Amino acid sequence: MDDPVLQAYLKDFAAAHGMDAIGESVVFEYFASYCVYLRDFSEHVILDDVVVAGGLDTAIDAIGIFLNDIPVCTPTQVDEIASRQRIEVDFAFIQAKTSRSLNAAEVGSYLQGIKEFFGPRYQPANETIDEKRFLSDHVFLNSVKMRAKPRLNIYYCYAGSYKNDPVIDARVRAGCDEIKSYNLFSDISFEFLDSDRLQQRYQEANLRIEREVQINEYASLPNINGIRQAYLGVLPCKELVKLLSNSDGRLHKSLFNENVRDYLSRNPVNDEIAQTIKSPDGQGRLAALNNGITIVARDVRIIGKNFTLSDYQIVNGCQTSHIVFEYQNLLQDSTSVPVKIIQAEDRDLVNEIVRATNRQTEVKDEAFTVLSEFHKRIERFFASADADAEYKLVYERRKRQYADTAFNHHNIVTLTFLTNAFVSCALERPVDSNDYYGVLLVRYNDRMYVDGHSLWPYLLSATLLRELEKLCIGKARPVLWKFRFIIAALIRRKFGPMPDLKNDRAQKDYASKIIAVCHDKPKFREMVGKAEVALAEAIRTAEPGFDSRNAHQDRRFVEKLLRS
Repeated sequence: MDDPVLQAYLKDFAAAHGMDAIGESVVFEYFASYCVYLRDFSEHVILDDVVVAGGLDTAIDAIGIFLNDIPVCTPTQVDEIASRQRIEVDFAFIQAKTSRSLNAAEVGSYLQGIKEFFGPRYQPANETIDEKRFLSDHVFLNSVKMRAKPRLNIYYCYAGSYKNDPVIDARVRAGCDEIKSYNLFSDISFEFLDSDRLQQRYQEANLRIEREVQINEYASLPNINGIRQAYLGVLPCKELVKLLSNSDGRLHKSLFNENVRDYLSRNPVNDEIAQTIKSPDGQGRLAALNNGITIVARDVRIIGKNFTLSDYQIVNGCQTSHIVFEYQNLLQDSTSVPVKIIQAEDRDLVNEIVRATNRQTEVKDEAFTVLSEFHKRIERFFASADADAEYKLVYERRKRQYADTAFNHHNIVTLTFLTNAFVSCALERPVDSNDYYGVLLVRYNDRMYVDGHSLWPYLLSATLLRELEKLCIGKARPVLWKFRFIIAALIRRKFGPMPDLKNDRAQKDYASKIIAVCHDKPKFREMVGKAEVALAEAIRTAEPGFDSRNAHQDRRFVEKLLRS
């Protein structure tokens, strides 16, 4: 790659994700996936679950499938989401090239791979592609649960500067028209993301953004401990749209990562907001009828009536924001909503703001999990645990909490990761660990994050799974990645039964032994190898008709393996 600016971005990404030793082309595939999926679809995307590049990849580097903005990787996840509500489906494909120029033949091969993904198949494909096809077929089996046909989003990422080429444009139109003839999608979009657009997306995915809006009526709040400055005002909805828009003019979903309430696309409150905006007379009453939005920013600067917000997030008002954005073409100049703008210094105070401002509409209790005192204790415990820099783990209760520190992706443990790790290692339910973390919080709400639990099994689970994942960086060991939850459970069981979760002394002794092995690379690799052999032998000797491709989701098979 001979673009020094993009190369600097790539270096920053590689350092943050522990990929310094990985080849440039592979890092670029992950970088492109990060820029697309985490900005436009979901912060919960795990890159190793979507990157499919490798031999026989049919010219596709990444495939993301999203139901109601939730990334899905298994049929069980699809069924779980579809059973709870009607679904909106997005398919997102990525091709990533480090070259500076576009090649019509390569674009054509990429579109051919997508055509074969949904239609007749001619090329041989690797196992990961086959698994994604199987998952896609299962999604379409739930078509009756869909609000509309799925959307197909196609991205071609490269290191050059986009210039219109009629030959390539014709190739794209022809390929998309063929896919359209399958009659599977409500919308098909194709975007070229060049060096400049990838850089912009990377900044936005990391919330390194700045916007200026005009607020004609506002008042400053009195001094509050932990808050540098705060204001109450009335924000014109057209100015709100500016805050909500990304560089492509679409809704910037990452702005809502601190908002514990998912956008409930159809409920009475949302319907009322929508009806108010649709009514020319009703719009004037929106400021009086709506609870408003709360914005927390890293920096707030004011000149006259112009507010410049840097690195901001909307911590309350997710639903109002979505509906205002959806109906922006109907907005009148005078239509406004109440707004609270806060520049906070105290991180715990921000959590209190999130909790206090998200009680107006029904919010699932599990949404507040990370704000609880137990999770504060986990955060402090992880921070105090003694470990070399390579193995140090910190618990991120707020997105980008460690953005300006020396900690990288492999040091940072999120609620999603810790939940999956604990369910697989401590509760010995590795099949369930493939489920969406929100489902697991409900399913095991009385068995994890319980007051009185020792914190050692949480550190043990996170350490064990993280060291396994490190062995898989850059698709180095795709089979290990697929079975990582099972391997983690097998290794933990080699040390004997798990002590009572409330017996802190016993848990400390037990966890310390396992963590010491995890930090000893030769010993850990040896244990991983033995677990892999045991897994392979169990698959080899399984009963006739056993589906080895989905062994990691076969509950009976996994339970038998763990008992052996």
